[in-house]
Amino acid sequence: MGPVLGDPSRYALGHAGNDVWNHVWGFWFVGASLSAGELPLDTALLNWPDGGSLWFIDAFNALLTLPIQAVWGPTAAYNTAMGLNLWLCGFGAYVLAWQVTRSWGGALVAGLMYMTAPHFVGQAYNGISETLAAGWLPLALAAMRHAARSPSLRSGALAGLLLGLNTVANWYYGLFGLLALAGLGLRELYRLRRRPDAREHFRRMMLAAAPAAAISLAIATPPFLLFSGSMGAEDAVVGRDPDFVWMTLVMHNMTDALALVRPGQFQSPDLKALFDEDLKVVVYVGVTLIGPAIGVLLSDRRRQAASWALLAAAFLLLTLGPYLYVAGEYVRFGDRFIPLPFLALFEYTPVFSRISHAYRFVVGLTLALAVVAAFAVDRLRARGIPVWASVAVLCGLRLAETGFFSPVRLPLPIVDTHTPAVLANLDGGAVLDLPVSVPVLRRSQHFMGQLRHGEPVPYGLNDPTPVALYLNRYSRYLIEIERTGAASLPPEPPALDLAAGQAALVAQGLRWIVVHEDRIPEDRRAVLEAFLDQTATPTYEGDSVRIYRLD
Repeated sequence: MGPVLGDPSRYALGHAGNDVWNHVWGFWFVGASLSAGELPLDTALLNWPDGGSLWFIDAFNALLTLPIQAVWGPTAAYNTAMGLNLWLCGFGAYVLAWQVTRSWGGALVAGLMYMTAPHFVGQAYNGISETLAAGWLPLALAAMRHAARSPSLRSGALAGLLLGLNTVANWYYGLFGLLALAGLGLRELYRLRRRPDAREHFRRMMLAAAPAAAISLAIATPPFLLFSGSMGAEDAVVGRDPDFVWMTLVMHNMTDALALVRPGQFQSPDLKALFDEDLKVVVYVGVTLIGPAIGVLLSDRRRQAASWALLAAAFLLLTLGPYLYVAGEYVRFGDRFIPLPFLALFEYTPVFSRISHAYRFVVGLTLALAVVAAFAVDRLRARGIPVWASVAVLCGLRLAETGFFSPVRLPLPIVDTHTPAVLANLDGGAVLDLPVSVPVLRRSQHFMGQLRHGEPVPYGLNDPTPVALYLNRYSRYLIEIERTGAASLPPEPPALDLAAGQAALVAQGLRWIVVHEDRIPEDRRAVLEAFLDQTATPTYEGDSVRIYRLD
């Protein structure tokens, strides 16, 4: 978090070409909607002139940080959520590992191994705040494990509470919790064979399961229904078409098996080369996590760690996605890709059929291996090595690996969310920010202006050029001038078409055009502004923006 600590209300953690702008906007959207007495379930602020249904994907953290936003603004709230969740990852893994091993040293190692996972560093780089809310998962597992070992209404209620919060914090992690719960249940049923009071203990487990199920469902079901309804609505701002999900899964979010173990800046898939995107898929687990875990499994502690190793193996298979992908290519057997268990789950279960990021299962893999690695400290202590020494060495090596040998290096990049104060004067109509011809995620920087003026904009969160701008002759002509980079304006522009198009935009409610001069090459900007000077009313120039009013 170091790069933003100097001014956390202005600078946000994440790369400028990634999702950081969308997420800061989302924190603001939730806060602004609630302060206006409205639920943040639909908006007229995006996709002008139509708006649409929208569930902000990190609504949970936006709600948690509302007090921060009320005092210091949405950027500070976003940064707080990032830092709080990274800390919670360490704390949650510490609690779980302490419960399993009763070793303070092993718990410290597990906590640090988990919270410094290269995957989390990569997601912070991508600016995807909800994926850092992974600390609820180990807390939920610890509570479920406690409820299974010491079943009661109270332990069951606690397990249900944490499982519900984990699910609402991130739908993926809710699924991970259910998968871990299934494994835990099988393990506890197996252990019942050795108990003389097996029947009574099973009855108490079922008694604890009732409040656990009731509370977790009560917490998670309403927001999940709202989320599903938003995604499935005809006017959804962000949709999940089945074909889009599948194509994203197999052509954009592949999991390279080699990337799990290969250190260094190995990018596979290389989204920059393939799609000119700055997002980074990071699934590197780390030698300093795998090494101690292997050592434990080869020692006399392997029986104690066996169930966690099996859980890690299950998450590993799911992390690899529907087909085996190695060194940048799908592996073939004859003329077919090699299918993996994820494919069957995707085809035959409704939950998996909505998953477009199989690589996120690496979170479950990392957590399970961190618990296994916690046994390493106890094993080293039994061999005469002081706990503090093994903790210092393992944690030091982990920090060095995360900082210098992972696919995403520290320090993390930051973005400046400050916008000119003059944008607050734009009122009475929608705002079109230019340029249009930049990558979609980088173009989301325009949303920061909306935090000032609060007026609708034609852009969506992940969409290409809005259709409404292409259907209008004036805005289409404007976009074509910007994109083509013409050296001069045409000698005879279609004046009547442009006038009619401009009048139609004004009638629909578009009032302002903001040219962000520092985001457009100088030669294109000159022609673009020459056109606007002839067809719109200049009202302001300065602070790297030029503002026009449509009349």
